[in-house]
Amino acid sequence: MKLFYTKSAEHLAKKIKLKKGKYIISSFPDGELYVKINENVKNKRVLVLAATNPPAENLLELLFLLDALQGAGARIYLFFTYFGYARQDRAKAGEALASQRICSWLKGFKWQNIAVLHPHSERLKQFLKYKEILPYHFFTSVINREDVVVAPDKGASSLAKEISKRCRCARAEIEKVRLKGKVKMLSFHGEVNGKRAVIVDDMISTGNTVIKAAELLKRKGAKEVVVAATHGIFADKALQKLEKSPITSIYVTNSLPQKTRSRKVEIMDLAPFLEKHIKEWS
Repeated sequence: MKLFYTKSAEHLAKKIKLKKGKYIISSFPDGELYVKINENVKNKRVLVLAATNPPAENLLELLFLLDALQGAGARIYLFFTYFGYARQDRAKAGEALASQRICSWLKGFKWQNIAVLHPHSERLKQFLKYKEILPYHFFTSVINREDVVVAPDKGASSLAKEISKRCRCARAEIEKVRLKGKVKMLSFHGEVNGKRAVIVDDMISTGNTVIKAAELLKRKGAKEVVVAATHGIFADKALQKLEKSPITSIYVTNSLPQKTRSRKVEIMDLAPFLEKHIKEWS
């Protein structure tokens, strides 16, 4: 099996012990993307590693790479280290249902298998057939039996439940709403007084949800609040806000390139974990 990858996943692809495919991803002078496969892949198994976080070129790179590989007759296995646009899984009148549209593009290719690392939305399964991969070892590595695992909203509830079961520790849950773009915590279920509370989620984007959750947990008597999330997006000055928050430590993986540093952020390398799952296809 040969490894092909988009530039958004290059940082992980370099660490994975698979022979790299021969291909070109470049741009014309006006910025248009160009993809060309430079080896014979007909009837051969290839792994494509990709992340479709913004900018949109990351998604276009993937679509063009898949098209080139399929046109060359390859048997394609696709592994998303991050599935961008998954948050746009519902649409009101006049809105684009972005996640469904991207899935429909992907369904236009012939697949051997697709895997997605910790997708944001369960609704994706309505649009695309894939294997969901959750890095439970990442979460359990930062949690002790004395800790309380906290879901910052309903979407993280099943994750928190499974992690607390694996770690044999207590669990708590926060109910939140978004009002005019602002996060508001409505209710809290659980006990964190005098405990180390670990907020778990699939991603940290602007940081508003985990910050509001941390402030609530401190008011409830938590002696320390840490956060563990698979995808560290850190958009819209998130790191500056997190630095000022009551959160002590933030654990994320390198599912996305982590260029910005913070004294609070610790990054776990996913490459060995990905290799383990990729071997199931090799």
